[in-house]
Amino acid sequence: MPIPLIIGAAAAAAGLYGAAKGVSGAIDQSNAKGINNDARSLVETANKDLEKKRQSANNTLEDYGQRKLRAFNGVIADFIETFQKLKNVELSQSPELDKLNAGDFSNKTFPGLTQDYQALKDAGLGLGAGLGSGAALAFGAYNGTMLLATASTGTAISSLGGVAATNATLAWLGGGSLAAGGYGMAGGMMVLGGVVAGPALAIFGHVMGNKGEEALNTANTNMEQARTISDEASLISSKLVTIEEVTALANTTFSNVSSRLRRAVSELRKVIDNEGVDFGNYTEQSKAVVFSAVKFAQLLKAMVDTPILDKDGNLVTATQKRILDVKEVANGAKSSLDSVEK
Repeated sequence: MPIPLIIGAAAAAAGLYGAAKGVSGAIDQSNAKGINNDARSLVETANKDLEKKRQSANNTLEDYGQRKLRAFNGVIADFIETFQKLKNVELSQSPELDKLNAGDFSNKTFPGLTQDYQALKDAGLGLGAGLGSGAALAFGAYNGTMLLATASTGTAISSLGGVAATNATLAWLGGGSLAAGGYGMAGGMMVLGGVVAGPALAIFGHVMGNKGEEALNTANTNMEQARTISDEASLISSKLVTIEEVTALANTTFSNVSSRLRRAVSELRKVIDNEGVDFGNYTEQSKAVVFSAVKFAQLLKAMVDTPILDKDGNLVTATQKRILDVKEVANGAKSSLDSVEK
């Protein structure tokens, strides 16, 4: 065979091989682009869902914190003022409240309520005052002792610059970014109860600048990262849902107990108007009114002392059961008050 024909055949073969590689590379590039877009979409969806859960949990905790403050400036203040008028009060222990560690009213509950109320007034959160969003969040998440201990150090609890900003979970729930550069989850670490999500890459590699096979490998790596981020975001979302559910239960229970205490204080005022302030001279029915008011005050104090989150931002696992116990006792106490009024 003449040499020129051999060279021509080899060149043609090389050309066909190159064309095949080019087609393969183009397909890889196209696949890589599709995978990369899917990875980016997966992370964006996870971030959007997580943001909705964050905002919802934040709003529920803030609402609970505002409710607590309204109770201190309303029904709790009314109870303190009314109960302090009584003389020679003798109270028996309640087995129902003993299991909540709220049975010792004279030496524990009443002084504690008075101290908490005074601390709030000293912090500028007395009647007519309101909580900033950060403080409302912290007041909803923490119990009175944890929050007021912070206030006693001189930290203002009326702004996000107080306790909420020092806690990673509360700072994030309140909308603060824990990420380097302020990209939310992207470019940094986001912590909630020990679960770490990130880094969620804002841009998943520039696959189009790579060769076909290299681009495909990069895109597959990006997809694995995206799946990991999505799974971690789902774990955090489930934690947020649980926090919101427990907080909503606490909010409803606190509201019910507050309403019943308000009703009991109203009955107690009638007793004082009719029979004076000496408990020793009261009829059994009037003494029962005093006992009912005291019981609801104890239950409300038990709620104030029950945190949703601990100081590290984790959900307190025992909280839900304690709230349900308070709810059960409150329902029993309501029946007792109904029979007294009849």
